[in-house]
Amino acid sequence: MLDDTLPVTLQYQLRSKLIENIKKRVWSPGSQIPSERGLCDEYGVSRMTVREVLKELVQEGYLVRKQGKGTFVALPKFEHELSSNYSLSQEIEKQGLESDFRLLGFQKKKPSSLLMRIFGLSEHELVYEITRLRSIGDEPFAWERASVPCSLMEDVDEARLEKDGLYLSIFRCSGLMAEEAEVEAEAVNCPINIADLLQLKKNKAVLHLVRLTTAQNRCIEYCESYIRSEKYKYKYKQFLRKKTAYDGAYGDQPDGR
Repeated sequence: MLDDTLPVTLQYQLRSKLIENIKKRVWSPGSQIPSERGLCDEYGVSRMTVREVLKELVQEGYLVRKQGKGTFVALPKFEHELSSNYSLSQEIEKQGLESDFRLLGFQKKKPSSLLMRIFGLSEHELVYEITRLRSIGDEPFAWERASVPCSLMEDVDEARLEKDGLYLSIFRCSGLMAEEAEVEAEAVNCPINIADLLQLKKNKAVLHLVRLTTAQNRCIEYCESYIRSEKYKYKYKQFLRKKTAYDGAYGDQPDGR
């Protein structure tokens, strides 16, 4: 219960209590908070007071409303810095959250003229097209479509790709380990079909990334991603890692592969 004898308003007290619950992980990121009625009963305040405080916390990014579901603690904003020892997965884990990819598509395709030029392929060679959806907790976070020459991933199937990830699969098949990447980033309106997968409204702004990953001076991956910009900041591009003897610690590779 709040104390109406204090020299601060009940609204201010409630706001402080809810922020404290968020910061101390009484309510973990991504979790649903009690209903308006539940908060009224717990803190002894009116529904109008609860609604005003929740509205403020949503506007300030502490909470998010999901239509038909309720109010949830907002996920933290993640910052991806391309470096040899940086992993977005590790940053997510530090927040006590889980991150995973769902494979949406894995097929051999004839490369476009752009991909033929990037990979140095002949008209008879094929590429794998891998489409995946990344989630943090139960919330969609990023959509990506990667292309890799089939010659670098011989005998890789969906089960192996989901177990090992893309870069490790390439390494085990070809001996090539991702060394550096060039990334172009821009803000765009999310394509409708991808917005549906990311649970975004039509024409919502997202971060669009185009990534070229190289190893031993040859391109091994062309990747296009759409990422929820309110949860992600892309800092800059630089070397990912220099090739070393594989020591079983490939978990340090750039995240999202």
